[in-house]
Amino acid sequence: MNDIVLPAQLVADPMIPAPQPDHGLGSVQDDWEAAEVWLRSVARRSKSGSIETIATYRFHLAKLRWYCENVRRVAPSRWTVQDVEHFKAFLERLPFEAICARVDTGTRKPGRFVRQSEVGYTPFQKQPSPGSRSDIERFVHAMFKAWRETGYIRLNPMALDGAGSRRTINAHRSVAIDVYQLVLQTIEEEQLDRPAARQTNLRDRFIFVALRELGLRASELVGSSMNAFQQITDTRSLRRYWVFRVEAAVAKGGKARSIPVTATLLKMLEEYRMAYSLSPQPSSSENGAILLSPHTRPILVAGQPVRSASDRRFFNAWKELTTRQHLYAIVKARLKKAAVHVERLDPSLAKELVKASPHWLRHTFAKAALLHGQSMREVANLLGHKSMDTTMVYTDQDTLDSVRAYERENMGTASES
Repeated sequence: MNDIVLPAQLVADPMIPAPQPDHGLGSVQDDWEAAEVWLRSVARRSKSGSIETIATYRFHLAKLRWYCENVRRVAPSRWTVQDVEHFKAFLERLPFEAICARVDTGTRKPGRFVRQSEVGYTPFQKQPSPGSRSDIERFVHAMFKAWRETGYIRLNPMALDGAGSRRTINAHRSVAIDVYQLVLQTIEEEQLDRPAARQTNLRDRFIFVALRELGLRASELVGSSMNAFQQITDTRSLRRYWVFRVEAAVAKGGKARSIPVTATLLKMLEEYRMAYSLSPQPSSSENGAILLSPHTRPILVAGQPVRSASDRRFFNAWKELTTRQHLYAIVKARLKKAAVHVERLDPSLAKELVKASPHWLRHTFAKAALLHGQSMREVANLLGHKSMDTTMVYTDQDTLDSVRAYERENMGTASES
């Protein structure tokens, strides 16, 4: 690599990167290109990597870059221990200007977050939770470690801190079966005065049933296509079964898996699809998003734009919801409505509903899987855990008590202990 001789006034600028000479990252123009070289190597060599994982890493990198360019004004290759401390303090308590702006709708309803090309954009949509902060810090530490090993920097400024603690699973954060049924009942009893309202209603019911009965991560549901629902044949009995196929590209850790589809979920899927004028069951060629909006998207027919919304509906040109933010907003809105419904009768339950999230339904699935006597290995496979140590958190006594109580009350198959 040819060293570039910079004027003294630029070298003094802390935003000018300061890589070591003769490092192993090749010809890179700045720290952000150096980070991209590292990320590409991670994607190449990782047997368990996934598109979702690399996308998350790049989002963490965007947060680091925004911080460096707008807050600390120090290039990462120039960081010291003090810069690390400042970054951690920043993540722990974001200033107001670090939160991404929203489009003003002129009403009390918050508008969408502004896009990267618009004024007021930042990669932070809210204050990071402790788990999210830990994820970001571990990402930055891994980047510095790789830079140190390739000679790009002389020392790792986070060496004294280590990689940070990993996000831990709180198995108690789950939605009790009766509460889950209450949320579904709230959705079912909703007054529907327009076709679009019915479409939204059936889609949201499908979401809750799918999350509860498949144990999916939010990214796995929104990242999958309709043809993730597949039929397989038992070669012995010749019976056909529906499964949901989580492809490696969308699975966290890149671990593909197939999950049995219950009759309840299949029925909910069929009702949801028919509301959008689709065939009851998806075909293997359907590669569109699973989650749809009643609104339509622009399309061309015979090279001409279809301008009428009713015509676009005829061609099933529905907008697709493909981000975790879309799913999170839908689930949180439904939980909030259910909370309002029960607040007078049970304020503590209402508070729990407001706190719940799509991931709580994954924990609910994990606990319910145990009540059917499935082995730890089977449950780990269904959840996509690389290690059964992660699945073990669901086997503590409180969980088993909940499982056994559920089985006695709902399944009628449990024996008295």
